Order: sequence, then structure tokens, then C-alpha cells
Amino acid sequence: GSRDNLLGKNASEEQEKRFSNELQVTPSTPQAFIVLSSDDRTVPPANSVNYYSSLIANGVPATMHIYPVGGHGWGFRDSFKYKREWTGELEKWLREQLK
Repeated sequence: GSRDNLLGKNASEEQEKRFSNELQVTPSTPQAFIVLSSDDRTVPPANSVNYYSSLIANGVPATMHIYPVGGHGWGFRDSFKYKREWTGELEKWLREQLK
């Protein structure tokens, strides 16, 4: 779904490679805080896992938190079951960046 929404149904193989985040990581890619839900049906969780793996392989600091439920696009919604956990982890991560 996200591939078609971002690139269109007739994207070339070259476009797919160019816009695949995990294929564009270099040692100078900014560090990342990644959060997702295992039950996301809009963007496959594997996309985030692949990006995280590529960051680590390139020596880029990264952290990833995967929550079992939540679907896609929960952001700061108060109804998200793990809002306190993920915002707490984000706060800790941001404070670490200031050291």
C-alpha cells in the first residue's frame, strides 16, 4: 500500500531502489528513534526493521520500540495503549542526545 501511495502503481525498479529507505542509509545518516506496532496493516513492520538493521550495519546510532498492538498512525493519541511507554522512551532518548 505505501509503495503504491508514494510511488504509484507503475514505479520502476530504479525508483523502488531510490526510495527504499534501508537502501539509502550511509554512515552520515542521522540517528533514529523508531516506534511501530506489530499489527500495522498499512506499512509492514518489516520496513522499520529493515531500516533499523541498515542503520546499525552502517554504524548509525538507532533505537527501535515495537508495541504489540496499535495499528498505524497512533502518534500522540491518548487512546493508544502504550502512549506513556513510548513517550517516556522518546524523552529518555532525547535527553541522551543532549549529553
